[in-house]
Amino acid sequence: MGRPRSLPFVLVGGFALLLVGGIVLSLSSAPPLARQQLQDAAKATMSAPSFAIVVTDSVTSLQPTSPASPSQALAPVRIRVLYQAPDAVEESEAEPGGATASVILIGSRSFRESNSQWTELPLDKGQGARAVSSTMIPLRAASNATEVTGQGGSYRFVPNQVQHFVGTVFGIDASEVSAPSLRAVVRGGYLTAETITAVFDHQRLALGLAFSAIGSAPPVSPPPVSPSSGPQSGAPATP
Repeated sequence: MGRPRSLPFVLVGGFALLLVGGIVLSLSSAPPLARQQLQDAAKATMSAPSFAIVVTDSVTSLQPTSPASPSQALAPVRIRVLYQAPDAVEESEAEPGGATASVILIGSRSFRESNSQWTELPLDKGQGARAVSSTMIPLRAASNATEVTGQGGSYRFVPNQVQHFVGTVFGIDASEVSAPSLRAVVRGGYLTAETITAVFDHQRLALGLAFSAIGSAPPVSPPPVSPSSGPQSGAPATP
């Protein structure tokens, strides 16, 4: 039996080209590393059983009032948020004079603090879940980011429907938003900070979120209330 004929060079070359082409195609279809890192980190934070957030909201006027004062900034508002899966949120905000205003939502129950006293409000089915959904909006935006650049844990990103997202976050008409910018920080596999800025009506709006105690935040529990303050645990809503 003679030696088997070798495959024609053109056929071998064509097979090699197909193989290389398949590798290139698989690489081009894979998510870029920065985008994958940011999306994975955002999803990890969202999946945590609990976390705390410090939210800082600020507004800076872009209209100069005098040559010596090119812009004016309003005092930032800081809100502390505690999240506990699946449907519990506590929000606290410092008021002028050192007092604190707080709201707790757990499932269908809600509580409001005023003058260091807690009042239970009428039951509202699903409000805890709605509050959690709102809390997750910035994380969801990072988890579905379409354009991501950055390295070393610091990223700039563009989410799906960026104008709609920014309008929702700031509570304004999306068509009136300009110059949106989003940044995120990833540490230890979690998204730990997010900054959102935009321009609206000659003002620069900025929202900063700092996530901490991811997976180990204090529990969100019903506060002590007086019997006459509202519906108690297990009581039906007042008609």
